[in-house]
Parts: sequence; C-alpha cells; structure tokens
Amino acid sequence: MPIYIIRYAEIFLKGKNRSMFEKKLVSNIKDCLKKNKVKYNSIKLAHNRILVCSKEDCSCIKYVFGISSFSKATETEQDIEAMKKTSFKLYKKGSFRISSQRLEKSFKYNSEEINRIVGAYVVKNTRAPVNLEKPDTNIGIELFGNKAYLFNSKTKGLGGLPVGIEGNVALLLEDYNSLLAGILMLKRGCSLIVIKKHNIGLKLLRKFCYGFNLKIAKSIPKNAKAVIVNDTLDSIKKRNFKIAIFRPLIGYNTEYLKKWLTSI
Repeated sequence: MPIYIIRYAEIFLKGKNRSMFEKKLVSNIKDCLKKNKVKYNSIKLAHNRILVCSKEDCSCIKYVFGISSFSKATETEQDIEAMKKTSFKLYKKGSFRISSQRLEKSFKYNSEEINRIVGAYVVKNTRAPVNLEKPDTNIGIELFGNKAYLFNSKTKGLGGLPVGIEGNVALLLEDYNSLLAGILMLKRGCSLIVIKKHNIGLKLLRKFCYGFNLKIAKSIPKNAKAVIVNDTLDSIKKRNFKIAIFRPLIGYNTEYLKKWLTSI
C-alpha cells in the first residue's frame, strides 16, 4: 500500500515541547483527511516523519499548516537490491539522480554509496544520463525504522506551525486583505474567530481550517488572545481594543501574498 511521507521543519525548534506540536500536527492531518473524505489505514510518527498509509489521493494535506513537504512513497526493506529495483520502477524519463538520506545510520552503506550503487543499476537498465544539478527525474530514498522509502516527487507544504497550537485570536473581517491577515495567523498556529464587518465570503479561509472549526461572532469573545487587523505599512489605523492588536500584513507585500495563494 502507498505511504505518504510527511516532513516538518519549524517544529524541530520546539525542544522539550516538540512532541506536543507533533501530536497536534497529526491531529490536524487526520481532520483534513476526514473533512475531505479520504480514507486511510494508519497515521503514525516515525523518526521525525509522519507516515500516512492510504490507497487514496492525500494531496489535500498541502493545505495543512506545519508541513514542510510530503511525498507519495513505496516502502521496501532496507535491502540494496530492493532499492535498485524500486528505483528503476520509479524512473520516469530523461536524466536522473538518486538522492538518499539515512535518518538512522545502521544500514551498512552510507548515502553516497547508496546513490552510486542504485544509480549504476538505473543507468544499466535505462541508459539514462545522470544529472546532479537539474535532473528530469529525482528519485529520493529515505531510510529509517528498518525500512526504505522511495519516491520520485516532493510536494512543498505551507510550513509554519500546526493550527490550534497557539490558541484563539479574533479576526476583524473588513476586506480581502483581512483574509490574508487571517491566513498568516493560521500559519503561526492560531485558531480564528471571525468578526464580520462586511459581507465577505470565507471560502478562502476555510481552505486552511484544519484542526479547528471556523466560528463567527458579533463581538470579540473573551477567550480571544488578540485582535487581528488588516493594516499595512501604508494604512495603519488607530484601533481601540482592550486586548493585543496584531498586524501581520505590516511586513508583507499584499500582492505577493495574493500570488502565493493562487499558486497553491
């Protein structure tokens, strides 16, 4: 059965609290798969990776904050012959390279040796040229937990922190830029409570709402830690709130953010 290898980056910086962030990310991934009606056999943490075992398309997880990248992979034993044959099957076209990574160092060959041995087998059976800079096919191999995971594609994730890990904030919804501000706070791990000032659709926000259910309120709730506003460097307004005010768009070019959103 295919396995999705999910990688995360910023969570590594959380030290003793890292397990809490990892568990929240796993929970959010489960919520994403459930809301998108994607069936899976198992989800587990394994050596700084999250493994999702599923026959179905799990690409919806690209909208889950906290993920740096993921790949649909084939699992084999840590056996060099199995890696050679699987790599040959994963070869697509043109030039190629083998990129192996031993997350555990118990396997008898190091990464450079794996690349060379497996690469030689692919060359022998395909006559394809090796290109280490810009290959047409990049075959990745990750070794951990007495298994090898091989893949030929890597999808970039949104990064950031798992939504819900930093508590609730109130989003003052005034225009499209407010949606951008809200998404940036989701990326920092906050759950949103929307205060609608204008009739603006929430479809864009709901695209990223995994790990919590988006709520709408008429006023700032007591459990909100801060108010999120749409101020930019050119349009800072005086705000009279009794709690903290966050202006996440201050350091961003809003046109860049719009292009970023349309690209994912």
